[in-house]
Amino acid sequence: MKTNRSISSYLSLRNILLLSLGVSVGFHILFSLSALFGDTLFFSEPKPMPHKQFNFLRVLTFTVFSYVMVLCEFLFNRKMLLLNFRKNYLRLIWIVLGSLVITAAFSLFFTFLPFCLDQDTPWPEFLPRLARNNLVKDFLLTAIVILIVQLLKTMYERNQIAVENETLRAENISTHYQALKSQMDPHFIFNSLNTLQSLIDTDATKAYDYVQELSQVLRATLQNKEVVSLDNELQAVKAYCNLMQIRYGDNLHFDFNIDGNLLHRQVLPLSIQGLVENAIKHNVISGKQPLKVTISTINDGFLKVSNPIQPKIMEEPSNGIGLANLSERYRLKWNREVEILNDGKVFEVTLPLIEKA
Repeated sequence: MKTNRSISSYLSLRNILLLSLGVSVGFHILFSLSALFGDTLFFSEPKPMPHKQFNFLRVLTFTVFSYVMVLCEFLFNRKMLLLNFRKNYLRLIWIVLGSLVITAAFSLFFTFLPFCLDQDTPWPEFLPRLARNNLVKDFLLTAIVILIVQLLKTMYERNQIAVENETLRAENISTHYQALKSQMDPHFIFNSLNTLQSLIDTDATKAYDYVQELSQVLRATLQNKEVVSLDNELQAVKAYCNLMQIRYGDNLHFDFNIDGNLLHRQVLPLSIQGLVENAIKHNVISGKQPLKVTISTINDGFLKVSNPIQPKIMEEPSNGIGLANLSERYRLKWNREVEILNDGKVFEVTLPLIEKA
C-alpha cells in the first residue's frame, strides 16, 4: 500500500490537470492538421480542406469535451493505483476495462447531446457513423492515457528500485563499519588478549584454537558481501560463541538447533552474529544468572534467536548492529519482515531464510 500511495502522489492533481490538457489539446491539434493537410501525404501538390469546412468552434468544443474525459480517465487510473491487488495484471485489467467504460459513456454522451438539445431537428442518418468515428477517436485517446500512466509508473518504480539499492548499499557499508568498530573495540581486544595470554600459559593447544576462532570472527566482519549462506553465517557465529564461552565459562551457554536442509538458504551477513552480540551485551551473565542463547530454525524457512531477559542495572550503550537497521536491510533487500517479540521474560528475533534465486 505504501508503494501504491507513493506512485499516486507522483500523479498529483496538478500533474493530472496538465497532462490532461496536453493530451487533449495536442491530440486535437494533430487531428485538425491531419484533416486540413492530410492530402499532402499522398499528392505532390497540397490540397487543403476549404476554409469554410474547418469549424474552429466545433474543434474547440470537442477539445473541451475530450479534456473532461481524459481528466476523468487519469483520475480513475490514479484511483486504481491506490487499491491493493494480489497480481499486477489484475490491476491493469481493471484499468483497461474501467477506462473503456468511461470512454464509451463520455463519447456517446457528447455525440448525442447536441441532437438531444435540438429537438426540432430530426436525427440525421449519419449519426451512427458519427458515433462510431467518435468512439474510435476517443478509444485512441484512452490508449494514450493508459500508456502514459503505465510509463510514469514504470519510470517511478525503476527510480525507487535504484534509490533502494543505493540505500541498501549504504546500509551494508554502515553495518560492516559498525560491526568492525564493535569487534575492534578496545574492551573486546583487551579481553581477547587477556584470555589468549592466560591460555598460552595454561593450554597452548587451546590458545591456538582461540586464535583460529578469533581470526574467523574478524574475517567474517571484514567480508564485503551483500548476502551469505546460512552455513557460512553460522560458522562465523559459532566462532564468536566459542570466544564468548571461553570468556564467560559455564555462565554462558549456546544451543544450536539447525535443520541441515536449510543451510543453503541466504541471510544478511552479520545478522545472526549481531543478535547474539546484543543478547550478551544487554543481559546479566553470572554464576547466579547464567545466560542461555538459543539459535534454531523453525517453520521450514525461519531462524529464531532467543534468550531470557536478564537486564543489567547499568545498561551499556549500543554501538553494534541495531534491530531497526537489520529490519530495514531485510525490507530493502527482499521485502521481508523481521519479527521481534519481547514479552518481558523472553526476547526473540525471527529472521526469514531466503531461498536462493
